[in-house]
Amino acid sequence: MTAPRRPAPRTLALPVVLLAALVLSGCVGLPDRGPVVTREASTSDGRRTASDIAARPPVRGSSPTEIVSGFLDAMTAWPIQTSVAKEYLSDEAAASWGPERSMIVYGDFQPPQETASALEVQVELTDADRLDASGAWRGAMSQQDRLLTFPMTIADGEFRIAEAPDALIVPVSWFQQRFRQVSLYYFDPTGRTLVPEPVFVPAGEQLATSLVSALVEGPARRLRGVVRTYVPEDVSVNLSVPVSDSGIAEVSLSGQGDPGSPEQTELLVAQLAWTLRQDPEITAFRIRIGDHEVRLADGESLYQVDSGSEFDPNGPATSGLLYGLSAGRVVRGTPGDLAPVDGPFGEDTAELRSVAVVPQGEQAAAVTPDGRTALVAAIRPLPDQADEGEAVEHTRSHVVLDGATDLGRPTWDYVGRLWLLDRTSNGAVVWCVTGGRARQVDVPGVTGSDARILQVSRDGTRLVAVVGSDRGDAVVGARIAIGAGGRVSRALAPYTLDPAAPGRRVLDVTWSTPTRLGVITPARPSGLFEVDLLSVDGAAIGVDGVSTIVSGRVLSLAGPGTSRLPTYAVLRESLVDVRTRESVQIGTAVSQLHYVG
Repeated sequence: MTAPRRPAPRTLALPVVLLAALVLSGCVGLPDRGPVVTREASTSDGRRTASDIAARPPVRGSSPTEIVSGFLDAMTAWPIQTSVAKEYLSDEAAASWGPERSMIVYGDFQPPQETASALEVQVELTDADRLDASGAWRGAMSQQDRLLTFPMTIADGEFRIAEAPDALIVPVSWFQQRFRQVSLYYFDPTGRTLVPEPVFVPAGEQLATSLVSALVEGPARRLRGVVRTYVPEDVSVNLSVPVSDSGIAEVSLSGQGDPGSPEQTELLVAQLAWTLRQDPEITAFRIRIGDHEVRLADGESLYQVDSGSEFDPNGPATSGLLYGLSAGRVVRGTPGDLAPVDGPFGEDTAELRSVAVVPQGEQAAAVTPDGRTALVAAIRPLPDQADEGEAVEHTRSHVVLDGATDLGRPTWDYVGRLWLLDRTSNGAVVWCVTGGRARQVDVPGVTGSDARILQVSRDGTRLVAVVGSDRGDAVVGARIAIGAGGRVSRALAPYTLDPAAPGRRVLDVTWSTPTRLGVITPARPSGLFEVDLLSVDGAAIGVDGVSTIVSGRVLSLAGPGTSRLPTYAVLRESLVDVRTRESVQIGTAVSQLHYVG
């Protein structure tokens, strides 16, 4: 899990979105003193926003280090504009510089230093992370990449930068005040469920424009095979996305793109609905491509932002029921009313070690006490979930994997793919079971490692694992590429969500929401446990983190995969809501308790 490689350039990127959304809304005046001049800003209703920052152009006679310092300062102009920053570059460098291709966010930097061997200036950044062209978090930069080198030249008797990194380089304090994390919604390759992709966009009045511009740009190349978009190719946003006083957004796209069939148009509308609903001012929207208004098959052209529920990334509507093990058999219900399920897994003789229920709630997978066999059996729905008079056929459980070494708790995705982690003496083996057939999936960073816990997101595109080492436990993630017919084709390169720390042991992980992962670790003093909700992209700044201390003997975490339901720390006879810290008693002592998935 090394630092990510430098992303390939793309034609439209995060700062381009910013330039379109922000620079056009107002020009930045030049200050009369200091490298930058700030002024407090507020909205028309008095709400405070990030301060405006006006950059200062180069001063005649500046040294090479002063030019580089001025260039770094000029990139913090707000609203974003790079025209002043380009004045620190030679004409050739200004023409080729691509600040829209990525963003570097740093904690601090050492004072610029001239090198002895050449006419160049070096700046060493500390605690630096990179975002790609789409605004997606790409993780910490390596020590080598944090050392920035600026070759210098002389133009008209003044020092200028001859080559600059293709990135907007800004301090973390500036970034946290001006950007917020949102999700762009694409589809899985089968077009059956939406997949949220966290990105950072500028906060403020231009949120709708930033959301649509980023969505229209499409998914990054690295996500090929993981997600797809139904936004037509060769379209772009016409200047901005205005929102009326009644909350209607007008999405006007330039270009000749065709939304396709009525079915494809429905998927396009769902992408925009889920993406735009993150702007609280928007209730509905219209779409126009070129001179044509986009309509559904029924002629409707005004779309509500709460439409598209059938494509929920969390899968089928979650009932809030909990499923677990009590005395070795599967129980189901609310915290205060857990009862054995019907079928073989609910019998007194079940003697199961771990269990997971498919998101639709129709069947469960369980591991035998010796950890060597995985079983699947049907479980009966509750009476209010079945049609009147409907009978659910129960057969005996059947084996889907046998002869394993030490199986962890199973995990399901929304299409019924069952994932299993076998902890063998030669390292972890990941299995995927579809149609009753099991096959191994090579997951870089997990396969062959000392992985102990595995979880797959309900949309089926993300996998996370707890991987142990002599440095402590780390939480590692990987994206899952889906091929023809919904078959898993491969796992992409791993990335670190939560790095290892000496002596650290992760007790459990769970999907709190589609974009937040719950992680629980023992804390000091003994008897306390810390629960953290992390961004699934590993972003360490600019996100609303949650950290809760829970006392007592915690068994695991129960994550609903949606913000509509609580995430629980599970104790033997009670639950603790990790957000509100409220405690709920369990009517039956359990050894395991989870939502579906």
